[in-house]
Amino acid sequence: MKIDRLRAYPIAIDRSEVFKIATGSSLTAENVYVKVESGDISGWGNSSPNSVTEETTESILKMLRGVQNEIQGADLEIEERWDELSRRHPHDPSALAGIDIGLYDLQGKIEGKQVFEIYGGKNRGVVTDRTIGIMPLSDTVEHAREYVDKGFTALKIKIGLDLLEDIKRVAAVREEVGGDIRIWVDANQGYSVEESITLCHKLADLDVAFVEQPVKEEDLEGLKKVTEESSIPVMADEVMKDHETAEKICSQEIADMVNIKLMKCGGLTGAWKIVDVLEEYGVDAMVGCMGEDVPAIAAGVNLCLTTDRIKYADLDSHFMLSDMVFEGLEFRDGKLWLSGKTGLGIKVMEDKLERYHMDLEGVV
Repeated sequence: MKIDRLRAYPIAIDRSEVFKIATGSSLTAENVYVKVESGDISGWGNSSPNSVTEETTESILKMLRGVQNEIQGADLEIEERWDELSRRHPHDPSALAGIDIGLYDLQGKIEGKQVFEIYGGKNRGVVTDRTIGIMPLSDTVEHAREYVDKGFTALKIKIGLDLLEDIKRVAAVREEVGGDIRIWVDANQGYSVEESITLCHKLADLDVAFVEQPVKEEDLEGLKKVTEESSIPVMADEVMKDHETAEKICSQEIADMVNIKLMKCGGLTGAWKIVDVLEEYGVDAMVGCMGEDVPAIAAGVNLCLTTDRIKYADLDSHFMLSDMVFEGLEFRDGKLWLSGKTGLGIKVMEDKLERYHMDLEGVV
C-alpha cells in the first residue's frame, strides 16, 4: 500500500483550568493532528508542542511540510519511514510521533485490526491516573476527592516548588482518599539531591508507589544517588528520551523505572524500541503524556496492551481539555477502554476539527 497524502491540522483548545507544575503553567493546549491517507482510508496521529523537546506548533508544521513530498507516494513501511525520519530529524520527535502514530492507525484500518492486535496484544482496559497540578493544600484535597468520586483509582500529585508543603499535600491526600487509592508523585526536576532523598524517606510512610524525576534531567549522577538511597522506587522522566537513553539508565542503574512518552521517543515505533531495552534489563515502565489529545492517548493505550513491562499509565491529558475533537476512548472502572474500532479505535468529529483550527501560515 502507498501513502497518498499527508495533512496537518493545528488545534488550540482551552483546558478546564490552569495546569501548574514545577516548570511552568498553562491554560491552553496546542496540538497538531496528522492525517495520513491511502485511497479512501485515513489514519490519525497527534503531535504535541512541549518545552522538553523544545518543539512548537510552528516547528512541527515546518517539519511536516519538509517531509510531505517524500511521505506522499512512499510505501506503508512504518519502521522504514521511522528510521529515515528519525535519522534526518533528530530534534523533531513530537512531529515524528504524529506521523508514526497516524501510520499505525492507517495500517490497522487497512488490515481490519486494532493496533495492539497486530502486535500480539490482549484486549483489556488500562488503569490510568488523574493528575493534580500544583495548588494549595485544600484545593489539592478537593481535586483528589473529586477524581476518586469519578472513578479514578490512581492519582498523580505534581510537586517540586516547596518540599515541606508538598509533603503535607501528599499526606493530606492520602488521609482523604484512604489506603486503596494508588498515589505517585512527580517533581518535574524541582528538588536538589538532598531534598529528593528527604522527600523519598518522608513519602515512604504514605504508601507512595514512586517518585518521578526529582532532580534536574542533566544530573544523572544525582538521580542515581537518589535511587540508591531512596526507600521507594524512583522513576526517570525528563532524562528519558529514547531507546539509547533507556539503555544508559538501565545499564548504569540510574533509576528504578522509566517513563515512556511518545512525544519524546518519536511515537509507537520509538516506544517499542525502548520496551526491547527494558525487556533485556528487566526494568518496568510507565507510559506518560505531554498534553496530547485523544489520538496519542489512544496510541498509549494500545502500547500498554502489547507488553507486560509497562506497569503504570499516566494517560489523562485529554481529560484536562474543555472539549474533545475525537471520540472512541471510554473511561470506566478506573480504566481507559478502546472502542473496538480498527486502528487506534478513534473517530474524528469534523465540526470540532474546524471549530478549533488555528489559522497559521504554512499549514500543511
